[in-house]
Order: sequence, then structure tokens, then C-alpha cells
Amino acid sequence: MTKKDKIAFIKSSKRKTHVYNDLNRYSDQELNDVIREIVQGLIRESEIIANAYINGYR
Repeated sequence: MTKKDKIAFIKSSKRKTHVYNDLNRYSDQELNDVIREIVQGLIRESEIIANAYINGYR
């Protein structure tokens, strides 16, 4: 992914909005770290939703 792609992904996720204005100053590694945090958060949320769904139908 290019730096432009990474910034677009972060903004499209509508998460970590407090960093939007500074994204152009971030290094590639810093952008990767932000993306990793976003993806891990999405995975956690999916697990919570799945568990709630499963527990609701027991």
C-alpha cells in the first residue's frame, strides 16, 4: 500500500479521528501501527458481537 492508500484507509475507517490532521507527518511504520490498531479493534468488536449472538441463542 502506498502512503496515500494507508491514509485513505485510516480515514475511511472513521476511527482514530484524533490523528486525521497529522497523518501526512506520520512515517510508514506509524501508519502501519495505526492500521494495525484499527484492524485489531474491528476484530475485537466482531468477536464481541459473535459471542453475544451465540450466547443469545443458547
